[in-house]
Amino acid sequence: MKNFFLLTIQKRWVFACLFVLLAVFGYYSWKQLSIEAYPDIADVTSQVVTQVPGLAAEEVEQQITIPLERALNGLPGMHVMRSKSTFGLSMITIVFQDGVEDYWSRQRVQERLNEVELPFDAMAELDPLTSPTGEIYRYIIESDHHSLRDLTDLQNWVIIPRLKEVSGVADVSNFGGITTQYQIEIDPQKLEQYDISLDEVIEAVENNNSNVGGSVLNRGDLGYVVRGIGQISSLEDLGMIVVSSEKGVPVFLNDLGKLKYGNLERKGVFGYSDRTREYSESIQGIVLLLKHENPSVVLNGIRAAVDELNTEILPEGVHIHAFLDRTELVETTLNTVSRTLLEGMALVIIVLIIFLGSWRGALLVAVTIPLSMLIAFILMHLTDIPANLLSLGAVDFGIIVDGAIVMMETILKKREDHEGERLTELSIAQRVALVARPIIFATIIIITAYLPLFAFERVERKLFTPMAFTISYALIGALLVAVLLIPGIGYALYRKPQKIYHNKWLEKLTAAYSKVVNRIVLQSKKIVLTVVAVFVGAIILSITVGKDFLPELDEGSIWLQVNLPPGISVEKSKEMSDTLRMRTMKYPEVTYVAVQAGRNDDGTDPFTPSHFEVSVGIKPYKEWPRGKTKADLIEELAAEYAGMPGFTVGFSQPMIDGVMDKISGAHSELVVKVYGNDFKETRRIAEDVLNTLREVKGSVDLDIDQEPPLPQLQIHMNRDAIARYGLNVSDVNDLIEIAIGGRAIAQFYQGDRVYDITCKYREDARDTPEKIAGLMLTSATGAKIPLSQVADIRLSTGESTITREMNKRHLTVKLNLRGRDLGSFLKEAQATIEKNVPYDHNLYRIEWGDSLKTSTGPIPAWLSSCRWRWELCLSSFIVLSEPSGGRPGVNDCAVGLIWGYAGAECEGYDPECFVCCRVYCVVWDCGPEWGDHGFSYE
Repeated sequence: MKNFFLLTIQKRWVFACLFVLLAVFGYYSWKQLSIEAYPDIADVTSQVVTQVPGLAAEEVEQQITIPLERALNGLPGMHVMRSKSTFGLSMITIVFQDGVEDYWSRQRVQERLNEVELPFDAMAELDPLTSPTGEIYRYIIESDHHSLRDLTDLQNWVIIPRLKEVSGVADVSNFGGITTQYQIEIDPQKLEQYDISLDEVIEAVENNNSNVGGSVLNRGDLGYVVRGIGQISSLEDLGMIVVSSEKGVPVFLNDLGKLKYGNLERKGVFGYSDRTREYSESIQGIVLLLKHENPSVVLNGIRAAVDELNTEILPEGVHIHAFLDRTELVETTLNTVSRTLLEGMALVIIVLIIFLGSWRGALLVAVTIPLSMLIAFILMHLTDIPANLLSLGAVDFGIIVDGAIVMMETILKKREDHEGERLTELSIAQRVALVARPIIFATIIIITAYLPLFAFERVERKLFTPMAFTISYALIGALLVAVLLIPGIGYALYRKPQKIYHNKWLEKLTAAYSKVVNRIVLQSKKIVLTVVAVFVGAIILSITVGKDFLPELDEGSIWLQVNLPPGISVEKSKEMSDTLRMRTMKYPEVTYVAVQAGRNDDGTDPFTPSHFEVSVGIKPYKEWPRGKTKADLIEELAAEYAGMPGFTVGFSQPMIDGVMDKISGAHSELVVKVYGNDFKETRRIAEDVLNTLREVKGSVDLDIDQEPPLPQLQIHMNRDAIARYGLNVSDVNDLIEIAIGGRAIAQFYQGDRVYDITCKYREDARDTPEKIAGLMLTSATGAKIPLSQVADIRLSTGESTITREMNKRHLTVKLNLRGRDLGSFLKEAQATIEKNVPYDHNLYRIEWGDSLKTSTGPIPAWLSSCRWRWELCLSSFIVLSEPSGGRPGVNDCAVGLIWGYAGAECEGYDPECFVCCRVYCVVWDCGPEWGDHGFSYE
């Protein structure tokens, strides 16, 4: 090893140039790194979305969800499968185990879906490949003279296609607005007057809306492509379709009802308020990040596309206003990390100058910090480890500079011992070779302290392993600087004779400390007993101390889940949205409130108008009144909402809310699931659980995730009557689906845009149960039969949402936790539920959500890490320790190691104590020439 260090000293400027090149490459790697505000902790998931407009939750579950679940059962690598069946929508979420690759899992899901044939021409589709933390950009479209319908068309056909051109964008979803349709509103009395059936109307539209190709017509040297153009191009074309003829007089479509520009039945609205805007109804776009892409790069592309849309593409007066841009959070993260790095470097330099007494040596040691971080960036770039606030903020500069300090102190000590002589390269090489091995071992020991983090699973693995990689890479960089750069540059700085600064007060402190250590070493039995007592106390504390599932990461915003009275209309939901925004904007810390009421058009949110998702923006904390915190604002808002009748509000944050939904199937920190097939009894048990948890301290924002049963108009068909009149059940179904609900029967093309042509009866012909009962069916003989003659029409109730997990129905009680640790709350809550909630344990089951099913994997890894650290320390003591006159040897150092180890475990195995213990023992035993100064730098 001496020869190696002699080479580093002789070729010191070569090594210096090498580190300069590494620094340049490190800066390049930093610019290429995927920088995230917080780590993406979501599992690998795939979501299957199937829309069946007009179908009730019970039929969706029976005919759509269950067949799909059966096809997806047993997928390789599947961890859990959940589903939600609601009005017109089936959603199945498959969560995969750690290590399963995203694209591979989606391919397996798609293979299974291809095998399933669903009724109603339903098509099961996969959601975009994104993450619950992938909503990186939200915007509204505003204009002072364009209608909401015009803005929706611009959103669907101009803005979204342009944003999807940005590489790294998985999808852009729309919320709110009016989706245009060409609507045929049939007057049933006109059908009776002209003796026309509903089937004839549909057939006429389908037969009069198509273009065809007639191959090529050759004329001389030219070939003409033959096209037959018969597609509908306007409402006038649609109205001129001939449905039938009466005594030679054609009956046109516009003779049977009204043709108009309408809109898709609205399932939700979007409202927005900030300090300068107030939109009771607006339109929102949500840009989703493709998983594993660099959000900073993608956001740059998105902002460029938005600028192009605002300045060049959109009509005059139309403007895109972004109200949520992840760039702000990323920049805040970078500013925080940069400030921490600079403050840490400054503090280290000041402390080193005071203790080393050499500003040149202090600056040389301080160079370790940026170089080690740049080397870490290189390794992170090469191994695809993203940078985030948690990983970068966890780097301890005290650990980083330890090795460099030892090297620098070694050179300074050599300079001090030979103050009037010129140092030789060989003498410095011999001296630094003595401490190189301890430094290497100390670094390895520190890295092994982070090995348990690599044994975590699922969410905790994704949260902590980037931090472990980052710290380990930084330690490797610091080690390279300490053994390759510091000896050569240190020799260049101190080879000439020079006066050495003697720190008088530190020498006195060191002497006093040495006396204390000597007394302690002579009473080793007492020390061992003390350490054992401390270790036992640490074990007791680890059992009794409060525990949490994940540390809380402040995202700088608030996310609300709001439940309203079940079954309310879209208009009433819009009115309550206005109230919520107005009451929230009263607080000066709030910058904007965006309310998503109900479901978006693409059907990926299984909500009714009785549910709000609310994004609340807040000012930077430095602009808040002194002493006020986010928790204080949440308490104020909670008190405000508690006084608003009809509102049940839960608090969370945007990214973690989506993650928790994927983990446990509900938008809350904690969930209790009640499994059972009987809807009434399952809800009774869930309500008992809800009321029981209200009495447990710490539980807030409690609610049952699934809405209670909703009113239904049920049409029960009489098969005997249907057969007697020569009808089929499908005839009745068509009347219900088309005449009452409305169905798309054709499409209308306008340039690059396409709109549905829908058919249904006039509103005033189907707005009461009595009018629906009087709707006419046409038999094969042309006879007119009222619907009431072949079906029983009654008012009843039915499930709004049916949730399942691993093929079993369940209801979900959701809650958040404030003011109490998770461990003690869970213990009390489980005991209280078991005591106070009666139910048949054979037919029903109560379980807590996945977020509490923590893994025991880290425990054996932690024990292995402990063993490895002990063996490394002990082996290095045996090899290097050579006790001399009155100085402690292996046994005494082992006592110190046990002490440090126990202290480390009490503090959560902070490994810095091992550096102190390791370097102290080795340096003390290096020989009499070191005197009593070996540990002065610590």
